[in-house]
Amino acid sequence: MKKYFTFLFVILAFTSFTVAQNMQIGPKVGLNIANVGGDDSDQLFDNSPDSRTGFNGGLFFMYQFNNLFAIQPEAYYTMKGATSNFMGVDLTLKLDYVEIPVLLKVVIPTAGTNLRPALFVGPAVGFNIDAKIKGENQNQSAEIDIDSLVTSTDFSLIFGGGLGFMIGNNELGVDIRYSLGLTSWDDEDDPYDFKNNVLSFNAYFGFTIL
Repeated sequence: MKKYFTFLFVILAFTSFTVAQNMQIGPKVGLNIANVGGDDSDQLFDNSPDSRTGFNGGLFFMYQFNNLFAIQPEAYYTMKGATSNFMGVDLTLKLDYVEIPVLLKVVIPTAGTNLRPALFVGPAVGFNIDAKIKGENQNQSAEIDIDSLVTSTDFSLIFGGGLGFMIGNNELGVDIRYSLGLTSWDDEDDPYDFKNNVLSFNAYFGFTIL
């Protein structure tokens, strides 16, 4: 009998809300504060790394299938990595990806206003398109490619929250999200545990298409 009550609860949870069927597509752009975590992060530059400030930008698609829940796949370019200073040389680890997250979004009801607060969580896969270490000292700089030392894919968990403002049928909004690295990007024979962690501040504009 218990399983029938559980089944009934699930059905009611998805049918008791007014069906929204809202679809949006649009650009997003943001600021990354990236760093390297993992058990061996203090071995990256022979000391604990500092954050690298970077850019992210791309597109999102959102399908809201009832008043509370939506699914939001995205695709964007994102800059990750870290910085440090070693023996007077400023070092920058530059790891750039095309990242594709699929987010489950919970829209918090705010009746009578044009505000749309939301929380979201979901997995992401990143495809490495550039991997370099840059060194700078006394107005001199040099870069080396480390593509062979970095895995081609990077997996992470993204979670955060946002606030949208309805402008007619469209939506202008901001969100804050954290990307927690799940796999090491070190691709050496005896790899270190280096994971990408990124805090992002983003703005977006959603064009309603349904």
